[in-house]
Amino acid sequence: MPKSPVPTDTESRLAQSILRKNLQVKPGESVTIEAWPHTLPWAVSLAREARRLKALPVILYEDEAAYWDTVNSGGAKVLGQKPDHEWAALAKTDVYIHMWGPGDRVRLNSLSVRDADQLMAWNPAWYSTARKAGLRGARLELGRPYPTLAQAYGVDLRTWTRDLVEATLVEPATLSRSAAPIVKALRAGRRVHITHENGTDLTLGLAGREPQANVGQVTPEDRKRPFRMLTTLPSGSVRVALDESVADGVIVGNRTDYYDDQIATEPRFEFAKGRLTSATFASGGSKFEADFQKGGKGRDQPGQLAIGLNPKLHNTPQVEDLEAGAVMVSVGMNRSAGGKNASSLFAWSIVAGARVEVDGKAVPLPH
Repeated sequence: MPKSPVPTDTESRLAQSILRKNLQVKPGESVTIEAWPHTLPWAVSLAREARRLKALPVILYEDEAAYWDTVNSGGAKVLGQKPDHEWAALAKTDVYIHMWGPGDRVRLNSLSVRDADQLMAWNPAWYSTARKAGLRGARLELGRPYPTLAQAYGVDLRTWTRDLVEATLVEPATLSRSAAPIVKALRAGRRVHITHENGTDLTLGLAGREPQANVGQVTPEDRKRPFRMLTTLPSGSVRVALDESVADGVIVGNRTDYYDDQIATEPRFEFAKGRLTSATFASGGSKFEADFQKGGKGRDQPGQLAIGLNPKLHNTPQVEDLEAGAVMVSVGMNRSAGGKNASSLFAWSIVAGARVEVDGKAVPLPH
């Protein structure tokens, strides 16, 4: 088994926290855990702790080298098929734990569109079966740290992993307390004003849409929605779809934008009369420009507002929007948060340490 990047006692403590506090696993429940070589130590700990709860775990293992051997041999279509025996197990699963794989996301993103589409062909059927099963579960960001991706991001692999462990251990109750006043303000408000000494001064509109508090647990209502039966861990944010017609001013990001295997820094979005008029970056702007060109109708409209809650994160790859006090403003798509914008573009700028007011009243942000 691969060497674990963290001590064994930490693995056990983390598994206990996920199973007990996030997923609330009960005796007799069936627990399915995905594993790849880089996540196998976590999967083993989760299975061990599940048995201590008198649950019934099974680990689905895929080997990284074997996976890429199949891809290189022209077998992407085979990997994208829906195995009936695996789907039969999925249909009988109460709790599902997903850890990102394959580990080499840089290599995965270098594949042709044809190969990528074939590899992911199983995805719609997976969610359809999971929804019918009524399962609940979690996507663990602990599956993302991998040598090639850490190199692409320019971060230390062990530090990245450690930060994710500590942030995943933050209890849902703690995140819920931080979320409550933010949800209340956004639910009742009409205008949001964001300011920061770095030049951020942006006014946005709210349209009476329900804010979504993501605190690391799956509610009965979540399980009725197409993709919400799996919570993401670590968690910690309040998100709301913005009024697509209201945005004036500028947001200057002071957190990195982490894409699948690229980064952009210091994103600066300028708005006037509800439209994005300028988007510049200190570095990495080519990704935005390419996506914007393909974004279609609504690509220049304000999309979502998100406020981070998790005190153990700081500019952490792929969860940079969850950092306590981080304020994210996106452009483009917001239908997943209850908005009307169906653009294919989802681009964002995040400023931490900002002041947020709703209808002239300061919103208490966690730190």
